[in-house]
Amino acid sequence: MKIQLSISLLASNRAASLERCLDSLKPLLMKVPSELIVVFTGQDERVREIAAKYTDHIIPFTWCDNFSAARNVGLWAAKGEWFLYIDDDEWFDDVTEICDFFLSGAYLNYGSACYKQRNYSDWNGVRHSDFHAFRMAKIVPGIGFQNAIHEEIVPQLEPCKYFDAYVHHYGYVSKTGAKTNEEKTSRNVPLLLESIKERPSYVKNYLQIVLEYCGSEEWEEAEKYCRKGRELCKGTGDTEYQRWLQVNLIESIYHQGDPERTRREAEAILKKENPPGLVKLELARMLVGVYDEKRDPEGMLKYGTLFEKTLVSMDQDPQLWRKQQYGDLTEEKVKSIGRLLWLRLKCTEAALEVGDAKRATDFLLRLPWEEESQMQQYYPLFDQWKRMYGECFQELLKEFPAHSPYLALQKVQEERISSEEKQALLMQSMDGTESFYLQQQAVEKAVLSEQNLSILTDTMDLDTWKRCVPDIVAAFPLEESEKLWNAVESLRQGARVYGLWLEKALWERELVRGYQIHPELIEALRAYVECVLSFYKLQYREEMFERENRNLLSKDCRFVLLLDEALKSVEEMKLPEAVRLFRLAIAYYPTMTGVIREVIRHMAVEADNPALGAGEEFQALAQQMKAALHTMLDNRQYPEAMAIVNQLSPLLPEDLEFLRMRQQVWRQMTE
Repeated sequence: MKIQLSISLLASNRAASLERCLDSLKPLLMKVPSELIVVFTGQDERVREIAAKYTDHIIPFTWCDNFSAARNVGLWAAKGEWFLYIDDDEWFDDVTEICDFFLSGAYLNYGSACYKQRNYSDWNGVRHSDFHAFRMAKIVPGIGFQNAIHEEIVPQLEPCKYFDAYVHHYGYVSKTGAKTNEEKTSRNVPLLLESIKERPSYVKNYLQIVLEYCGSEEWEEAEKYCRKGRELCKGTGDTEYQRWLQVNLIESIYHQGDPERTRREAEAILKKENPPGLVKLELARMLVGVYDEKRDPEGMLKYGTLFEKTLVSMDQDPQLWRKQQYGDLTEEKVKSIGRLLWLRLKCTEAALEVGDAKRATDFLLRLPWEEESQMQQYYPLFDQWKRMYGECFQELLKEFPAHSPYLALQKVQEERISSEEKQALLMQSMDGTESFYLQQQAVEKAVLSEQNLSILTDTMDLDTWKRCVPDIVAAFPLEESEKLWNAVESLRQGARVYGLWLEKALWERELVRGYQIHPELIEALRAYVECVLSFYKLQYREEMFERENRNLLSKDCRFVLLLDEALKSVEEMKLPEAVRLFRLAIAYYPTMTGVIREVIRHMAVEADNPALGAGEEFQALAQQMKAALHTMLDNRQYPEAMAIVNQLSPLLPEDLEFLRMRQQVWRQMTE
């Protein structure tokens, strides 16, 4: 039986990624009549040991700065009908499609094939771009690799099969996590410059060096080689490379910070060169950005409209996407959700700015309304539009899809709407999104309209509620706190934990901004302590509050536990101990520093005030002396009154009645 597929792997010293690569090839090696050839260019024996687990066909190769030479070693050793090559820092996600291609016999009808390379721009694996890499070919006489760098198989036989299967590739992310891989660029550029010197008319070298310069953000060099490549394309009539160079020329100019030159050259290409749809789409997108920087909404709308019309045209004939793509100039790139959202939102706003609700609607309805996870990030922007564009935005709002949680929340504010309808709309807005921004607004509106908050909190986890509460409390002035306290009461039955957290925030605001004085301040602190301890005791077992376990509690809970001890010391008149505990508490919750400082100030006054610690006899004597002072003031006996004042001043520093009389005596004595 014939070997259908030879898989050649170029292995250097990357032991960490090699095994993942080999593991992803196992289904191919197990299901398809195939062989694995490892061309070993490194010196790390761990690499050889890992490769030997999967194949005994390991060919050592001394690296000579020539990728084609290394690839050809694997190709010349291949015994299969087809050849597939891969690098040791790539691995397949799923090879089922490729397996079926060979097992079904479909491979007999093709001369070459491309699978996708998914290039990541950071290590978190979120941002990436895909392009079809020509990595598979039927083995025919004369087949071989060319180019020292960015090697390719020639000839590329038609027809070509395009797979959706892809390999993961982090090779363009640097080891330090930067967006561009300077190490790889510094290696590749000299090789490409040497190749250009040897073969100045080989267009693909210009594309590859542009790619390297763009990756390292050397935009002037990228522009220079784009222009050289374009001149060669004009002479050869190569439209595939020309398309890619058209787009990258404009991108390299744009990144040099020259929007006016970007506009001129992009519009010249559109007008004079009549590029195909894929290029039009990319140029139109960039021109929307240029006109956005120029603050020209009509220009944005012109090219936004061109983009949408071209997109519809391309989708009507899906083969156009495949025929026109090259490298990273692909349908996936054009349709990436981030790019589409950006363009459509920008154009919606441009239409609002010129007061054109109809055109705004055209762009708005193209947003992915069924993908709430995508839409929710733009709710703050919608609110901004509401403030800026008034009536025009209200016209646009009528076109929002009926299921939109944002629309439901806006309807809550409408007049002539019953309490039951408000409750239903609030529930719709809460159920339909995970947007913290929208959930917070829904709770705030529920408080304002005095709705049943416990129904809303059923859809909100406690962590989200805890994040939400500070901003809701901050939105209400102190003098309008009654509705918030009513909300606490409404939560007591159905969602007590949620109510206690809201109460905690309200007590903190009362204490920090309420300017209470003794003894109201102490009473407020006691209520605060009771509230916070109740909140945590509903969630934790009693043993969590034992002294040896307190480090496991949150800092605000530890703060309140110390506060509780300090207040008990105040009651027992153990003032030095109370001060020590208060000062320890501040370290856990600095937010309450001002409050604790004020408590300590009052305690210092108490400690220096003999009247506060005196018995009933002293209090009775003080009252008699104040009565005598009143009589002296009525009889204008000011010198005698002054003598009484001097005696009482150190004894009654907190007595407001005496304070007023003291000032009266002083005024009369100075007249």
